[in-house]
Amino acid sequence: MPIKLEQLHLNDASRSIEGLEETKAVPTDKQICDDVVLLWRQEPATEDLGLVELLEKVVHRNPSWDLSESKLKQTLIDHNLSFSDESKLFTYADQVVSAQCPFIDPKSLEKLELLETQPRGWSAFARKDLRRDEIIFYEHEALTPILPLDKTSLAEIGRSCSLCGTLLTQSSQFTMKNLLDCQFCSAVWCSKHCKRLEAATHSFLKHPTSKSKQVSATGWLDFEKMCKENAMHAAYSIGIIYARIILDKHDSDRIREQFESLAQVSQTLRTKSADSTNIGGTFDRAMGAVSSEDRSLWSNVFESFCSAFPNVEEEEGLNLETFLTYIGKFNINQLDGQIYTIYSHLNHKCEPNVRYEVDGKKGLKVFARKDIKKGEELFTTYVNPLHGVTLRRRELLVNWGFLCNCSRCHKELAARNKAGSTFGPKLDLPGIKVTRRKSSLKASKPDLSELLKNGQEFDLEVPDDLEFGRRRKSVRFDDRVMAAVEE
Repeated sequence: MPIKLEQLHLNDASRSIEGLEETKAVPTDKQICDDVVLLWRQEPATEDLGLVELLEKVVHRNPSWDLSESKLKQTLIDHNLSFSDESKLFTYADQVVSAQCPFIDPKSLEKLELLETQPRGWSAFARKDLRRDEIIFYEHEALTPILPLDKTSLAEIGRSCSLCGTLLTQSSQFTMKNLLDCQFCSAVWCSKHCKRLEAATHSFLKHPTSKSKQVSATGWLDFEKMCKENAMHAAYSIGIIYARIILDKHDSDRIREQFESLAQVSQTLRTKSADSTNIGGTFDRAMGAVSSEDRSLWSNVFESFCSAFPNVEEEEGLNLETFLTYIGKFNINQLDGQIYTIYSHLNHKCEPNVRYEVDGKKGLKVFARKDIKKGEELFTTYVNPLHGVTLRRRELLVNWGFLCNCSRCHKELAARNKAGSTFGPKLDLPGIKVTRRKSSLKASKPDLSELLKNGQEFDLEVPDDLEFGRRRKSVRFDDRVMAAVEE
């Protein structure tokens, strides 16, 4: 049988099908934004491309799109993805409000104090001189422990702690001897401490046979299921916090008043700054984002929340807008899915002077990253400090509603303007002289050991100028293979 060899194309190589011409269509703004932020996520260096080069990248990734340079530029400007004119960007930081925080352990305030500052609300300052690596405060527990949503399935079958989510390695004999299991369901706790903390809420939320006018266990299980299906971590967390407020008589006042005092802004307002809710977007990436177009989903979740807590609308006066404000409050204050009351008062700086460690039981230790003088404000970082200036500022704009203008951002923007690496007019940075810095990377970014101490993820950019002929987008062997076919 005669055989001939044909050259076939694999992966992302362009292919032409004989006799078939694909009709091009103009993409929607959402499609453009989703693809651009996904590109920036996959290849961080492309965020500083000029408009023409960016257009070439996008069109190459989407050959069926009829996309012009003017359309791309206007879409990026309309959706806060172009920083060429900062005065036109939508920000909401000036609408974030907070109040004085009560019930704080005096021992936690031995080295810092919380002071009201305008217009930022309550902030943390050093009460005394602090040495590098000195512990500043230790929050032994979060406001209320929140079981990670992705651990709820394991907790239901007794494979992880019902409260903290710790994977269980203890023997069944140890569990029974220490009474760490529930007699009415499959829940197991990793310690007596966790069991005691959840004692006030567990039976009312997990046992459908329990009777309570304030909580419907069946309604709660439906609410939890909906949150899992839609990855709505913030909504689920609000449910946990509210359950503790109404069911834990011992700690109810502390939890309610501390939560109410935290900085807050409506999730509705935050979605106006969202870059994208797809895999490439930075909006609420850790907690699960719901776009502004999915208002009906929020309504359904709120209805499910009210089914879990039948009296919440009448007794608390809670409505959808208030619920969305609680969602926004949780998202701008959470750290690794938990609320730490004192830490929530720390503002952002791209060169922070503190670092944190989360211990195995969800306690939070905050250390001085360098020597801090009495009266200096304590700053943490809300974003990955190894990211470039454009990505850092975009993440801050999208998730916290402000465009960072710290000294590090100014210096990096000035250097970028000198290099002419961004499209549109250069940013006007008054008072900043563009000069080359020695060891700028070392001076402006914390080292790897500090990032590992903070447990943060970070991206490593791959240079475009490696001598490999051409750089592939991913780890692949070749665009073409030879195949033997029958003739």
